[in-house]
Amino acid sequence: MILRRTPIAPLATAFGVGIAVASLAGPEVLWAAWLAAVAFGVGLLALGRSRGAAAALLVGVAAVGALRGSEAPLPPDHVARLDLPMVVRIEGRLAVEPTRWAPDRTRLLIDADQADGAPASGRIQVTVYGVPPPLTEGQRIAAPLKVHPATGFRNPGTFDYAAHLAREGVRVVATARAESLTLLDDPSPPWAVRVKRASMTAMGRALPPTSAALLAGLLLGERTELPRDIDDAFRRAGVYHVLAVSGFNVALLAAAVWALCRLAHLPRRASAATAIVVVIGFALVVGPSPSVLRAVVMAVLVLAALLLERDASVTNSLAVAALAILAVRPGDLFDPGFQLSFAATLGIVVAPLPRSAVFGALGVSAAAQLAVLPVALTHFNQLSTIGVVANLGVVPLAGAATIVGLVAVALSFLSETVGGVAFDAVWPVLLLLRGVVALAARVPGAVVHLPAPGWIAVTCYLGGLALLLVWYETRARDGRRSPLLLGIVLLALAVGVAAWPLVRPSDGRLRLTVLDVGQGDAIVIETPDGRTILVDAGSGGPMRLDAGERVVAPFLWNRGVLRLGGAAVTHDDADHAGGMPAVRRLFRIDEQWTGADAPSEPRRFGRALVTALPPLDAPGGRRNDAALVLRIEMGLVSFLLASDIGAAREHELVASGTRLGSTVLKVAHHGSRSSTTLEFLRAVRPTVAAISVGARNPYGHPDPAVLARLAEAGAQISRTDRDGAVIFETDGGTLTVTRWARRRVDRFCLDPEAIC
Repeated sequence: MILRRTPIAPLATAFGVGIAVASLAGPEVLWAAWLAAVAFGVGLLALGRSRGAAAALLVGVAAVGALRGSEAPLPPDHVARLDLPMVVRIEGRLAVEPTRWAPDRTRLLIDADQADGAPASGRIQVTVYGVPPPLTEGQRIAAPLKVHPATGFRNPGTFDYAAHLAREGVRVVATARAESLTLLDDPSPPWAVRVKRASMTAMGRALPPTSAALLAGLLLGERTELPRDIDDAFRRAGVYHVLAVSGFNVALLAAAVWALCRLAHLPRRASAATAIVVVIGFALVVGPSPSVLRAVVMAVLVLAALLLERDASVTNSLAVAALAILAVRPGDLFDPGFQLSFAATLGIVVAPLPRSAVFGALGVSAAAQLAVLPVALTHFNQLSTIGVVANLGVVPLAGAATIVGLVAVALSFLSETVGGVAFDAVWPVLLLLRGVVALAARVPGAVVHLPAPGWIAVTCYLGGLALLLVWYETRARDGRRSPLLLGIVLLALAVGVAAWPLVRPSDGRLRLTVLDVGQGDAIVIETPDGRTILVDAGSGGPMRLDAGERVVAPFLWNRGVLRLGGAAVTHDDADHAGGMPAVRRLFRIDEQWTGADAPSEPRRFGRALVTALPPLDAPGGRRNDAALVLRIEMGLVSFLLASDIGAAREHELVASGTRLGSTVLKVAHHGSRSSTTLEFLRAVRPTVAAISVGARNPYGHPDPAVLARLAEAGAQISRTDRDGAVIFETDGGTLTVTRWARRRVDRFCLDPEAIC
C-alpha cells in the first residue's frame, strides 16, 4: 500500500544506494550490471513475473546511480594535472558570489579557462588576502595564484575536507593577494545577486549589526556576519536549523504568497502559479544548497498538484526531490545538509503526530530530532537534549521574524521609510528570539557529545524505528506485539553498540597518536589503564582554524573519550596551545600540566610511566627551550616528546645525564634546523621519528639537514604532512606504527625472545 502511494521512493532509494557503493566497482562492472538487470527485467516481465521485473529494475537503477556517482577521469587540461604546487597565472570566471569570511580574507570559486596562457579547465577555490575590488558572479578575472592540491587534516574519525571539496568539483586550492587580481570584464551582477545584495543592504541599514546578521541568517542563510557566541548558542540550543534556509522558510514563503493571492481574490490556479514563481525566485536568490533544493522541489510539486487539481503525496514529492537532486549532484548524498534535510522531513511526514496544538508541535519536533539523530552524531558528535522543547519557543518566533522580515525587505525596495517601519516591527522579535535561544543554550547538558555510531548501530536504530511505526499503524487491525518487541530490542541493541566505545574495558596497551593538525602539535596518549592524556592541541585563536575544536575533539569523541586524565601545554606558542581553550570547554580534565607546572615525580598510568624531563636551568632562555618535554615508557618501548626545544636545551639535557634513549622520537620544533642536533640523536637513538608539520608551511620545515641526520641515525621517518596521523601502539614488547593517510602499517619487534 505504501509503495503504491510512493512509487518513486524505491527508485530514489536504489539510486542513492548505487551512489553510496559506486567506489566498490569499476565502470565496466557497473555497465555489465545495468545490462544484465535490463535483460532480466525484460525477460521476467515477458513471463508475467512483475515482482521479479521490479526487483531487476531497482538493480538497474542502482547501477545507474553507481555510474552517476563514479569519479569521472579528469580532462587532460585540468588544473589538477599541473606540476603542483606552483605559481601560475590563471584566467577564469567566478562561479559564485565571493564569500568574505574575515575582514581581510575572501573566498573565490574560479572556473579556469587559461593557465599561463594555455587552455585549462577545472574549478579552483582561492583564498584572497586583503580587500579585493568589487567582484560578482560570472565575472572574468586573472591573477597569479599559488596553486596546490586540495588536502585537509587526515585523521581517523575527523572531517575529510579534501573529500568534501572533491564532491564540490574542487581538486586544487590556491592563495592570492587582493592587489594582484586583474578584472578582465565588468558585467552587471545577475538579478538574483542584485536582489540578495539589496536585501542585505536594507537589513544592515535598518537594524543593529547583530540583529541584521541574525535576520540575514533567517531569510537568506547568510551567517558570515553572525557573532560567534550567538552562532554557538543556536547550536547548543538544538535549533540551528532555523538559520539554514530549508523547508521551514520555503513553506512559510509559499504559504504567505498563497494567502496573499487568495486575499486578493486570485483563482486557485493563478495563486499556485504565482507561489511557484516566487519560490523558484527565492531559491535562485539564496543559492542551491541541498536543503533549499529539497524544499523547493517539494513545494513546486505540491503547488503543481494544486495547479493541476490533483492530490499531492508529500512522501512521493520527497522521493522525487531526492532523485532529482542526486541525478544532478550525486555528491550531495554525503553532504550533512542533504542528509539532515531529508531525514527531518521524512521523520515529520511518517511519524504519528498528536492532534492538539501543543502536543502536535512537540511531536513534530521530537520526530525531526529522532530522525536526524544518526546524522547529527555521525557528522557532529552531537545529541541535543533541549532541542525538542526549545523548538516550541524558537520556531514560532523564527517564523514571525521570517514573515515580517520578508515583508520588510519587499517594502524596502519600494520605500526605505516604509521598509524601516517594518524592520522596526521585526527588531523586538529578533531580540526575543535571541533571548529564548540564549536561555535554552545555558541549560546544563543542552548538548551531549558522543561517538559517531557505526553502520550496525545506525541500521539497528532505523530498523527499530521502522518496526515501531509498523506496530503503531497495524496495532488496531491485528493486535500483534511482535513488531513492538522487536523494535524495542533493535533500539536497545543500537544504543548498546553505539555506547560501546564509552564503556569498553582497556586492553592494556599503550597508544600514542600524533595528530595531523597542520603546522602545530597535538598528541593523544591512551594509557594501559584506560585514561587519556592530551599533549598540546594544535592551533587556535583569532583568524585561525581551531584545531582543538575541529580536529582534536572529534578524534577524542570518536575514540570514546569524554574525559581527559590529563592535558599538557608544552609552551604558549599558538600552534601548540591555541586549540587548548576549546578542549577545556568541551572536556572535563583531571590534571593540567605546563612547562612551569609539571609533575616533579614520574606518574604511573597502569604499566606506562610518564616522566617530565628536568626544566630549563638557565633563566631568561628562549621560550621554546623552556617547553615541557615528556618521556613515556612501557616495557621495552619508549617515547620522547621533544615539543619545540632547540639546540641549547638539547645540549643541556644530554649534559645533565638525563635518560633520553627512546624507541620513538617526536622530533622537536617540526624538524627545524635549530633542533635535533647530532649529539641529541646519539643520546636518543630513535628507531622511529615522527615529525608534526604542516604541508606548504612557510618555514621550510622539516629542514633537509635534519632529515639527513635522522636517516643517518637509522630512524624510520613519519611526517604528518604526508602520512596524516601517525599512530603508535605497543604492548611493551612490539611496536606497531600506522601511517593513517597511506594506510601503511609497520611492525617492530623489540623483544628478541618474542615471536612477532
